[in-house]
Amino acid sequence: MTRPVLPRRYLLIALGAAGLARPARACEFFSSRMRIWHPWTRATRVDADTTRLCMRFDEVQASDRLIGLQTPVAGGARLAGPGAPEGVQGLSLPIHAGQELTLTEDGLHIELLDLQQPLQLGRSFPLRLIFEFAEPVNATLNVDYAGLR
Repeated sequence: MTRPVLPRRYLLIALGAAGLARPARACEFFSSRMRIWHPWTRATRVDADTTRLCMRFDEVQASDRLIGLQTPVAGGARLAGPGAPEGVQGLSLPIHAGQELTLTEDGLHIELLDLQQPLQLGRSFPLRLIFEFAEPVNATLNVDYAGLR
């Protein structure tokens, strides 16, 4: 019994469509509203109880708000740095449609509180980002840089 052979044009169409899909990279994560690029922190001292979490939000299709995060390495989180609201505990980070938002060490960032262990260079940990409107995003927190601040 012979199988039907599809014309070459169908194969070319299928290959072309596959090429349009953008491959996900190891450091990017997606919600239905945006891309989250490379959540990272520095290695910490043994006695450190906080660290700075940095990342970028881009390709923002609809405005949203980061309202929480969960990771086994920290007991809590808050906004810190220039532009962070004073006296506000927890997270309430607006992310506006059509804009890119980058959290940096020297600028606005998320401070991870009550570290449960020292963060060692080269390690990675689960990170769950919780948004007001979009579904939660399971990401990876990378300990990318040495150097203790």
